[in-house]
Amino acid sequence: MTQLKAQPKPPQKHRRKSSHTLALLPRAALPRYLTQEEVKRLFSVITSPRDRALFALIYLYGLRVEEATLLTLESIDLKNLHIRIQRLKNGVSSQKPLWRHNAKLLRSYFRVRQDAGHWLFTGRQGALKKRQIQTLFTTYTKQASIKGRSIHSLRHSIAVHLLEAGQGIEYVADHLGHKNIQNTKIYAQITTSLRQEVFAKLERHPKIVRVA
Repeated sequence: MTQLKAQPKPPQKHRRKSSHTLALLPRAALPRYLTQEEVKRLFSVITSPRDRALFALIYLYGLRVEEATLLTLESIDLKNLHIRIQRLKNGVSSQKPLWRHNAKLLRSYFRVRQDAGHWLFTGRQGALKKRQIQTLFTTYTKQASIKGRSIHSLRHSIAVHLLEAGQGIEYVADHLGHKNIQNTKIYAQITTSLRQEVFAKLERHPKIVRVA
C-alpha cells in the first residue's frame, strides 16, 4: 500500500508583525530623550530654586550645557519676557520669548541667588561650571530613577516633545538654533518610529474592530 506524501503546508498569511518590526528604526541610532513622564519625575526631585530654573531653561530651550553657562543677568528680560540665547557649534543665536512659568522660576531663584558677578547661574565659588551642572543632573536623575540619560538628553527631549505637540520641523530647527534643518530631521524619525510602534500595537488590539 503506497503511502500518501504529506502535502506541504500553505504559507501562513499573518506575517504582518515582522513587517512592522522591520520598518522600525534601530533605537540605538536615535538620540536618547526623556518622556514627558520622566521630565515630570526629574523636576519632582529638584527643590533648589536655582536648579529648577537652570534645568527648566536647559529643557525648554534645548540648551547645551555650555550655552547655559554663557547666560548672564543681561540675557534675561523679565519685564518684557525675553531671553537672549547664544548658540554654540555654529548655531543661530537669537532672542526668544520667555515662558511665563520660566519667569516665575527665575524670580524665585533671584530671591536667593548668590551675587557672584553678571553670570546668571552662580554658586559659592562663582559661576556654575559645565562639570558642576553635569554632576547635578546625574544626581537628580538617580533620585528620579531615570537611567541611561545624559544632560544632553534634555535638548533631545524638547525637540521630540515639540514634534509630538504638533509643531513643524522648521519650528523645531529654529527653536534649537539649527542652521541646517538636516540636523533636526533625526527627531522626526523618532516620532515616526513611535507612531509605527503605536500603530502595530493598535492593529492587533482586541478593542479595535477588524473589518475584513
